[in-house]
Order: sequence, then structure tokens, then C-alpha cells
Amino acid sequence: MRGFVAILLILIYLSVIIAQGDVDIPVIPGGGGGSSSGGGGHSYTDIDNFIRQVESWKTNDPDRFDYLKTLFYKQNITTSKYVPPGVWMYFPSKNKTISRYDDVAIGALVQDDKNPLEIRRALYLTLEIQEPGDKSFKPAKTATQIIQVNEYDDKEKTSLRNFPEITSFSFLKQVGDVRLRVKATDGQNNYYSTIQSDDPAHGYYHELLLHVYNIPPQINNTTMSVSPNTAKWDDYIQYTASLEDQSRSQNEATIAGKEENSVQITLHIYNRSDEVFNITKPFLPADTISFSTKDANIFKEMDAGKNFSYRYSSTDGIKGGNNTTWTKLGYGPSIKPNPKIRVTDLKVSSEDNNYYWWQGYNFGLKAKSQAAEPVSFRVDLYTDTPAHPGRLIAAQTIIAPTNDSMDVLFKDMNPFDVADANQTFDYYFRYSVPDQNGLMYSYAIEGPKQINPKLIRYTLYSPIMVANILLIMGLALLGGIMIERRFYRRREG
Repeated sequence: MRGFVAILLILIYLSVIIAQGDVDIPVIPGGGGGSSSGGGGHSYTDIDNFIRQVESWKTNDPDRFDYLKTLFYKQNITTSKYVPPGVWMYFPSKNKTISRYDDVAIGALVQDDKNPLEIRRALYLTLEIQEPGDKSFKPAKTATQIIQVNEYDDKEKTSLRNFPEITSFSFLKQVGDVRLRVKATDGQNNYYSTIQSDDPAHGYYHELLLHVYNIPPQINNTTMSVSPNTAKWDDYIQYTASLEDQSRSQNEATIAGKEENSVQITLHIYNRSDEVFNITKPFLPADTISFSTKDANIFKEMDAGKNFSYRYSSTDGIKGGNNTTWTKLGYGPSIKPNPKIRVTDLKVSSEDNNYYWWQGYNFGLKAKSQAAEPVSFRVDLYTDTPAHPGRLIAAQTIIAPTNDSMDVLFKDMNPFDVADANQTFDYYFRYSVPDQNGLMYSYAIEGPKQINPKLIRYTLYSPIMVANILLIMGLALLGGIMIERRFYRRREG
């Protein structure tokens, strides 16, 4: 002990005299026959006085003396009195059944109440883990924690260390029982926390046993969409969705590495109840899920005219528990039929520009076969007014040629009556085969003018009106004569 104090005092003394500018370093006398400088004797006297002062502190003020010792580096001292500190796993939570994504704080508690400060040693702590399915422990992917000799609290002589890299068990590839222990070494002794006794009330364990279960990835049903919902079989079609709880999943990817934490998503395509196609791709948890016809030829020409539905399955591949979930069924797309005809130049005109309800109208379009041979099909003409919505006016069957478009005419139609006066109208056509857009109808086309509100077709002085009046008067006169002859002359007779 006196040797330690001497070394301590020499270090203190050197720092003091260097600070004061005194460079006369004392020479320790020995068999070399050397002599000290002129001020050496005075320096030895100062050291002797200081030694006596420090020894007085040790006796009369031990707390301050112990604090003084902590200010200097202390090498390990081999002594039979040294007792390895006690080491425990520290887990303050009472819940030992957790998910892979639950936040955890894993620590180690060390107590060194057997060794005085001068014989303590720095302690190195390594966390070891036995993952589900493993038969032995292995070092966890955490940094070694070091507890220095002066890093114990004064009262309980304990020190607590966390292993900050373990914030959850999302890195596990198999769920089940997880065991954790601490390996401690002081440079001479290697031992484990497993030699201690448990104190669950305070969160101290010789070995920590946790039951870890899996929460498989889930897709948010409300984010599912397919665009466009109606398309040709060779159009660009895209399916999109997103995973639930992206913040948690992003944390998983950040901790353990993006590649090993990707989620496998499968898109399933159905025609009625039959699965006709599926494709699987990996996605990072925070990514938008996206499949499209660029990934694969999802639809073929023979699918034209069919309606499809879809859903997703998602899996993280975790063993030992549930690892797959399914979404609800989504609908679409409807694949347009393959075109058989090409329709252009839809038009309407009336007998004159007044568009009276009682005058004749002409409707028409041009049609051409889209196939290698002429196509026979039916065309239906419809008009639409507030008084008569969706009225079928006429229909005809034609044979569309392959070389040039032919006119399809509906001449001198009378689609309106007096109830349609002063109203607007639309017209459209329906076909028995799909057109160039895969549709079997045209979109409604607004008539060029409002239906004229004039109710009477001819003026009062027109020949037709005069003839009609004379005819009515003649019929009335003829009726009067017949009545007179039948009733009045019979009475006179």
C-alpha cells in the first residue's frame, strides 16, 4: 500500500512542479554513484512531507482519500482476495411473451460489493443468445459493454448496462423460446450470469427466457386498386396496395438490413372462382406494392370479354408460427372484347334546321370490318329525352365490308312526339359485335339543337290547313243533312 501511495504522490508532485516551472527533477539515489542537483535535497524533503500528509488523509479522511485514488488509472492487481463480481440479466418488464416487433430493453446488472476499489478490475460484458431451434448459445450482434473500476454506485456497489442494439426481436427468422445470458470476463476469469439466482421482483435473472411470437405482414385492404378497371387485354394494367404499419416495418428494415427483411407479396388473379395466374415479388416494408403487365403477360388475347378479380397474399417466411396473411377480394379489370368492326362518323340531321318534334330525322354512321372477312352485325338506334329516355327507334342488320367503310343510314325517322317539345335530346347506337374500342355501344351524343316548341306544323292559311278546315266543315254539313232526313222528315210523314 505504501508503494502505491509513493507512486501516487510522485505523480502528483511531478504535475505540481512542472506547473510551477521547477524542472529540477530529483534523482533517486542508488548504486550508480550519481549526484543530485543543487535543489534535489529540498525536493526530497517536500515528498516526505507530502507522503505524511496523504497518510494522514487515509487515516482521518478516508472518503476523500478513496476519491483521490479514482482520479488515477489503476492496473489490475492479482490478489487472492479478489472476488469476481455478480452478473445478472436485467429485464424490468413482467411480460415475457412478446411479438417480434415489441420494443424491448435488454440489460446486464453487475454488483461488486466484495472488492475494495484498489483491487477491482474492468469487467467486459458480452450478450449471448440461444435463438428458437438452436441447441447452443452464440454471441448476439451487440457491442461488448465495459464497466470500469470506478463505475459503481457508492451505496449498492452496482452498475447497469444496456445492450442498445437489441430494441426488438425483428431479426429472428424463427419464433419460439429465446434465451439470453451474459458472459463476463475481467482478463483472468470468464464466467456467466447463469451461476446467479433470480430476483424476478426486481428484474434480475441468471438467464432470461422470452416467448417470441410472429405478427405476419398485412396489406391494407383500403389501399388495393387496379387501373384501369376496364381495358384491352394488351393494355398497361397496374395493381397497387400498401402494407399496414409502415413505420414499424421501416424500423425492422433499418435494424437488420433491407435485403433480409423484405416481404414476399403474391398477386393472385381469378376468373370467377378459378385462379388463373399468380406472380410473386419482394417488397421492402415501407414500399408501395406494385404489380403490372410489365412484370409479366398477365392477360392474353383469349381473355378478351372476360371479367377478373384479384387478391394478395403476404408472407415474411418466419418459421415456427403464422407467417402468411390474405387480403379481401378485389374486382377488375374487365377485359374488353376483341374488336370486330370500326365505327366512325356518327351523325343526325332533320328535314330542316328547325328541329320540330313532328318532322323527320335522319341518323347515320360509317362501319367497316376489322376482321379478315366481312362482318354481319345488327345496329340499334336509340334516342333519349327527359320525356322518353332510352327509346328504341329502329334497328337493321348490315354486312360491313373489309376494304371501305359503308354508310349505315336511318332515314326519315320520327323519334319524338309532342311531349318532347322544347327539350334537348341525345342519340346513340348499340351493336351486336364489339367496335374498335372493344365496346358494343357508342357513347351518347347530344343533339345539335333543342327540339322546337312549335306544336302546329302548318299555318292557318296554308293549302293543307284550308283543305282540312273545308273537309271538317263538309263532314259537319253532311252529318247535319243525314240527321234532318232521318228524324224530321220521318215525323212529318
